Amino acid sequence: MVGHMIDLGVMLIDFSPVVRAGLQAILATDNNIRVTGDVPNGVEALLHIKKLYAIGKPVHVVLTETRNEKMDGVQATRLIKEAYPEIHVLVLTENLNDTLVIDAIHAGAGGYIFLKDTMPELLIENIYRVARGGTQIKTDLLFAAVENLINNGRKTLAERTTEAAHLTAREVDVLRLMGNGDSNKAIANSLGITLDTTKKHVSNVIDKLEAKTRIRAAIIAAQAGIVGNPVTTLVPKANL
Repeated sequence: MVGHMIDLGVMLIDFSPVVRAGLQAILATDNNIRVTGDVPNGVEALLHIKKLYAIGKPVHVVLTETRNEKMDGVQATRLIKEAYPEIHVLVLTENLNDTLVIDAIHAGAGGYIFLKDTMPELLIENIYRVARGGTQIKTDLLFAAVENLINNGRKTLAERTTEAAHLTAREVDVLRLMGNGDSNKAIANSLGITLDTTKKHVSNVIDKLEAKTRIRAAIIAAQAGIVGNPVTTLVPKANL
């Protein structure tokens, strides 16, 4: 479980009445969470956040859906992260094949979850995880979304998988070698880095992919077509 933070400000952006009521009821069960408001779109969110900051009641986490009437969650995420990079965004979706969730991650969201499969206590845990700077990316949702993107002729599975998981170029390089079955020592030798640094990269890769094990991460690498691919074709060099 992720440890609780005190006075955690959480804002909601444009949920349907039923979902909004459910979220508010869940958030109300945690005494450390302070619901700072429910606004209709990203523009209104920025105005509300500014007012809250002025009175010393900062927003720490924003919950949003991928779509709403005036502005989709991707746009809202981008606006919020550009103006307030310290605020974390968690995207909720009801559609397993929703390709916008990956664009939201690329826009700066800390993660996304599939509402239908989320238990109340898990939602609370995910909010705290994102608030602490962690990520929440469900592997099966990730692959459903990237598969849909591939079928629609957009970026390659490898590109979208690494973008969605927020893997840096170095982490993709490590994942590629993990997919080849290399040990930590072999990876360190191949990349010219220390064993401790390698272990940290491996741990980050497993965490970001929610792979749980090294073997599962290697399977994901194979499924995404990352094994054997040069790093520079997967993510920008600026992420090194």
